[in-house]
Amino acid sequence: MIEHPNSLLLHQCLQAANAGDRQTLLALWADDIIWHVKGTSPWQGEIKGPEDILEYLADLGEVGSTGFNTEVEDVMVSNRRAAALCHSSAERGDRALDTSFLFITTIVDRRIQEVITVPIDPDRVEKFWAE
Repeated sequence: MIEHPNSLLLHQCLQAANAGDRQTLLALWADDIIWHVKGTSPWQGEIKGPEDILEYLADLGEVGSTGFNTEVEDVMVSNRRAAALCHSSAERGDRALDTSFLFITTIVDRRIQEVITVPIDPDRVEKFWAE
């Protein structure tokens, strides 16, 4: 792991999301955070504000029978951004998701201002969420 403050902030955010640690997430996020979900999942689009984003993350965990588990594979970092290539897995009924996502964060005043999630294999993600 890169020992840069923004890399550490991104790691803390992903660990807190995996653990469902709402207090830590709220401490790491700006009050006006925006989360952009790319691809064709049911949550595609923009989610604004900490409470709506927490609800989105909770919904992800409730829909998948095992919740979402995300592990960092690689990190890119600068003084304004941190991005991570992450491996995510989940189960939903007889379907399993095993794919990678790119998480791109913009960081302002040591808090995450914006998150963009991009599936590396959008077709695989679409099949997982298909009814």
